[in-house]
Amino acid sequence: MWDMNLEDIKKVSVIGGGIMGFGIAINFARNGYPTLIHDLNDETVARSKHWVQSAMALFVEEGLLNQAEADDTMSRISWTTDLSEAAQSDFITEAIVERLQDKQALFKTLDKLCPPQTIIVSNTSGLVMSKIGAGVQRQDKVGVTHYFAPPHIVPGVEVAKGPGTSDQTYQIIYDLMKKAKKVPIKVLKEKPGYLINRIQNAMGAEVNRLWIEGVATAEEIELGMKTTFGFRMPHEGTFGHYDLAGVWRWPDDVMTPWRFRPDAEPVDEGTKKYRARMEEKKPWFFKPEQFDEAMEKRDREYVRRLKVLYPDL
Repeated sequence: MWDMNLEDIKKVSVIGGGIMGFGIAINFARNGYPTLIHDLNDETVARSKHWVQSAMALFVEEGLLNQAEADDTMSRISWTTDLSEAAQSDFITEAIVERLQDKQALFKTLDKLCPPQTIIVSNTSGLVMSKIGAGVQRQDKVGVTHYFAPPHIVPGVEVAKGPGTSDQTYQIIYDLMKKAKKVPIKVLKEKPGYLINRIQNAMGAEVNRLWIEGVATAEEIELGMKTTFGFRMPHEGTFGHYDLAGVWRWPDDVMTPWRFRPDAEPVDEGTKKYRARMEEKKPWFFKPEQFDEAMEKRDREYVRRLKVLYPDL
């Protein structure tokens, strides 16, 4: 048994320097980690380098980094086409094509090439580790870190286990994401698509249905999404909106029937659990007596966002 602690991670590698991989590498390099990007050939390496350089130029132009910080970040990133070289790292992120057999083959190869203590994670957006890591010996040292494009800008990262991932490894992965200045989101169960993609896909399906039925044009649907809950979501998600809209205070007879009423269908166990939670008549994230304070905080944030995004209103 090889123990690994957060402090033991000194060098990281990203396998695949494409649309996701180069940005993942930037996160680590910005926060002090020597980072090696592996790609297949000189052409893909050159493209990855161009994307990193472009991202650094944008960060400097927009004031996120100064030139010295950008140069320091670039100095920590290197590239290789030799997988065995990339395998000699303490933490490895796989960011190759979303094809199960390719990921399985890579994980098995890395399992053989990497030192025993190395943690290997996948940036998969939909596959699960029980399948990706099938046949890998270090079941306790694999996991998932699902970034969202562009990964060097979007804060959130889903962190998920495989069936054999140890609690220690899971905590290290979570803590490493925080150290790399990301916002880790704990996923407690294996599920294809994890959290955010499933929510996004459900929303996408309804959007397509509304467009096909002629309820609105694509332009109007997009406008509606961006100017309503798209505007709100930097402050609140679905549960937060339930809190701040005061839905928890509504009388039973005005609840949306399919979602809240005790006699609504369907009546599976998940629906019963959700109804029971709604019947408690309390918000998710604050005490009822803090409602006015929470609304004031929300409105202040909204006003600031309104001035930036819609200065003419």
